Amino acid sequence: MKLLDFISKKAIIAVLKGTDRKAVIVELVTAMKKANATDKIKVDEVAGAVLERELKVGSTGLGWGVAIPHARVDAVKSVVGVFGRAPKAIDFAAVDGQPVDLFFLIVSPESKREQYSETLKKVAQAIKEPTFCKFLRAAKTTKDIEEVFRDIEVMAGKP
Repeated sequence: MKLLDFISKKAIIAVLKGTDRKAVIVELVTAMKKANATDKIKVDEVAGAVLERELKVGSTGLGWGVAIPHARVDAVKSVVGVFGRAPKAIDFAAVDGQPVDLFFLIVSPESKREQYSETLKKVAQAIKEPTFCKFLRAAKTTKDIEEVFRDIEVMAGKP
């Protein structure tokens, strides 16, 4: 599995406008809906599920300026993701107490639990690559970010 298998290039936001947790999640879900061209994704419903998971289970702010907000909702038929980068890091209640500027939002139907887990694992592995987040922060355009996603596959030894 590759990042671009579940994050389409239409689902990459080089400059997020949101300045708080809720606004960023709503913006990411809105981009997911547009990228997947479906009326089945109800932004309020999906964003609500992601926010509820954040509040009840705990923040998905992993540290190092990265968060992977996620939830299982049946509004989607497969595992889908969105990437967004905030020009100014925001408070996301990350485990290290630092603000977050890189967001990987992942949504999956209940029926795809195994794929959902694999997707979360894939993003976590990419984040552990020493230059991945550095390159994402340095990328100027959506196309540059897409290239970073492709390059991580090579860096991880999985072309």
